[in-house]
Order: sequence, then structure tokens, then C-alpha cells
Amino acid sequence: MARPHRRFELLDTVLGDLPIGHCTIDQWEDARGDVQWTARVLMARAHGTKSGRLVGRTREGWFLAGPAMFATDQDGPRGGRSVLVELHGTGALVQIVDPAATA
Repeated sequence: MARPHRRFELLDTVLGDLPIGHCTIDQWEDARGDVQWTARVLMARAHGTKSGRLVGRTREGWFLAGPAMFATDQDGPRGGRSVLVELHGTGALVQIVDPAATA
């Protein structure tokens, strides 16, 4: 049985080297006690991304990062220019130091 679910937004999100804007994260603990997560984001139809490290900032100012893999997409609200992409976490989504501070 899945445990408590948390939904939140990541701002200024980057997937690999590609800035993707804001995304919605769903995070939960599965029956084994492992944390699982998915991200949904509008991206350009020709984004060409299959996987990468997702990095973004919460509204509270925390930076989170984790490996993600492309799962599926569907037509977005902006006609043929965008798709709603679902990314699946392939590891933990963890708190990190502001990437700009380490650059």
C-alpha cells in the first residue's frame, strides 16, 4: 500500500542542460518504504530529451535534484507546439545546494 502523497511545484527547473520552466512533482513512499516520484511539465514538441538530472527550486527556496527518465507525452494546451511530458524518477529526489552558488 502506498503511503502519504505529496504534490508540489519545482520552479526554474532544468533537465540535463535544458531549461524546462516549472513542473509539478508527485512524491510518495511505496509499500517497500522507497520514495518514488514523477514530474509533469510542458515542453517543446521537439525537446529530444530521454533522460537526465532534474534540478529545480521549491517555493520555499530549497533546491532539489534527482535522475529522471522520459515516460510519456501527450498534446499540450498550446496546439502543436508543446507536449505535456511525464518524467519518472529513477532515484531519489534529494536536497542540494543552490547550483548557482557552486558555479
